Amino acid sequence: MANKEFVFDLGKLLIAAAWADGRLEQSEINALKELLFLLPEISGEEWMKLEMYMDSPVSEEERETLLADVLNRMSTGEEKTLALSTLEKLVHVDGTTQEAEVAVVETLRQDIEAKSTGLFAHLGNPLRRAISARTSYYGNDGGRESRLDDFIKNTVYYQLVSEMKERGLTLSLPEDKIRKVCLAAGLMARVAWVDKAFSEQEQHSIVRALAEGWQLPKEEAQLIMEISYQRIMKGLDFVQLSKGFRAYTTIPERKAFLKGLFAIANAAGKTSSEEIEEIRSIANSLELGHQDFIEAKLTISREDRSGL
Repeated sequence: MANKEFVFDLGKLLIAAAWADGRLEQSEINALKELLFLLPEISGEEWMKLEMYMDSPVSEEERETLLADVLNRMSTGEEKTLALSTLEKLVHVDGTTQEAEVAVVETLRQDIEAKSTGLFAHLGNPLRRAISARTSYYGNDGGRESRLDDFIKNTVYYQLVSEMKERGLTLSLPEDKIRKVCLAAGLMARVAWVDKAFSEQEQHSIVRALAEGWQLPKEEAQLIMEISYQRIMKGLDFVQLSKGFRAYTTIPERKAFLKGLFAIANAAGKTSSEEIEEIRSIANSLELGHQDFIEAKLTISREDRSGL
C-alpha cells in the first residue's frame, strides 16, 4: 500500500497546480473537490485538511516544495503506479479517451518515471480541462456541496449514489430513507468488524436486516452491505455515523435497531464480549438507556453470549 503521506502530498500538489494562475472561482473549487475524490483512501480528517488547503492560492515557493516532496516520495513502483493511475483518471475524467489524452498520459508517465520537475508544468493543462469539464457537467447545481458533506458525514451513502449513477440506476426509496439506511449499515458493519473479520453469515444477516427491516430490494441491500464492508475496512467515523442516525430516527426505531445489532453479532454462532461492548457503545451514542441495552441483549440466549 502506498504511503498515506504520499497520497496526501499528491492531493496538495493537485491543488497547487489548480491555483497556478492565482485564480479559482468557487465553481472551480467545487469541481476540484470532486476531482480530489479520485485520491485513494483519504480519511475524513485528511479531506478537511485538503479543503482548508484549497481556500487560498499556493505560493511558488510552496509549489516547488510540494513538487519536491512528491517526487522524493516516489521511491517505489507502487507509489509511481498510484500517481500515474490517479493522474490518468483525472485526464480521462469525462470517461472518453482521445488521442491527445493518450499523449498527455504518456508525458506524465515519463515525468513520473524520471522524477522530472516537468511534471508540474505538464499537469496544468489537463487539470484545468478536467476542472472545466466537471464545472460544465454540474453547472450551478447547489447539490454538489451536500455531496461533499456526505463524503464526510455519510460515506456509505456518498459511495452508493456514485455507484448507482455510474450504473445508470435510481434508488427505490426516498432520499431521506436511503440516507438513514446507509447510516444504519455503517453501524451494522462496525459490529460485524469488531473481530476484524466480516463473515459470510454476518454479510447475509446485514443484507436480510436491510431488506426486511427497511423494505429495500435485495439487490440494493446487497450493494449497501458491500459498500459498508469496503468502508469499514478503511475506517468509518463513529461520531458522524451515530450522530446522523440519531438525527434520522425516533427512540422506538433505535431500540428496535439495537436488537437487530445483536442479531448480526450472533449471526456467526456466538456473541463475543467485544461485540457486546461495541453495541453498548452504540447504544450510548444513540442516547438509549442502560435498560434499553439490557432488553436488546436479552434477545440473545445466555448460552450464545457465554453468560454475559
